[in-house]
Amino acid sequence: MTAMKVSIDRLINALGASWTKDVCFDASKWSPDNPARGQCVASSLVVQDYLGGDLRRYDVTLPGGSHEKHYCNVLEDGTEVDTTRKQYTFPVTLSIDPVNLKSYRTVREKRLAEEETRKKYERLRDRVSAYLSMKV
Repeated sequence: MTAMKVSIDRLINALGASWTKDVCFDASKWSPDNPARGQCVASSLVVQDYLGGDLRRYDVTLPGGSHEKHYCNVLEDGTEVDTTRKQYTFPVTLSIDPVNLKSYRTVREKRLAEEETRKKYERLRDRVSAYLSMKV
């Protein structure tokens, strides 16, 4: 975990400045017009580095009835921090979808055990750290 103290707003700005196609869950769905698209897993892991708390997964029902997964953070005080919710520029329905941890202790541990997710998280983490190190 990162020791640097940072405000939620500054962290959100750092994430937004760091989102690119190469850290998107599904690069085919990413565009500069909607940079938050597909960034939820890596972003939630980075938010957890700075703010702690837990990851929460949602099942998202999209228009037309298709489904996808969406992650956000729940801080220790119960506050939900969803840095990528704005990717949904249309009405969606979100339902909490608990993760089957199997042999893992946490959602974080399970997601980071996935090599591609870990690589994307590490890229995003490093970019966010560099952004936050800049003088404002």
